[in-house]
Amino acid sequence: MDNSLTLLIDASSLIYRAFFSTPDTVRALDGSPMNATYGFLRMLSRLVSDWNPDFVCCATDEDWRPPWRVK
Repeated sequence: MDNSLTLLIDASSLIYRAFFSTPDTVRALDGSPMNATYGFLRMLSRLVSDWNPDFVCCATDEDWRPPWRVK
């Protein structure tokens, strides 16, 4: 039996949370906002640190918003 640990990440959900929980003052050198990227990587780093998995898989749902929100 294989005792390896795989961490499955709902990346869309974490990116959404990171966008709203990280200040928009986090910016790249060119001034573009990096709050979602920075927040997501911090959350991911924390999960990997806490769980120490052998494998990590991040999945996104490209069509996660209802059609009425896109219009």
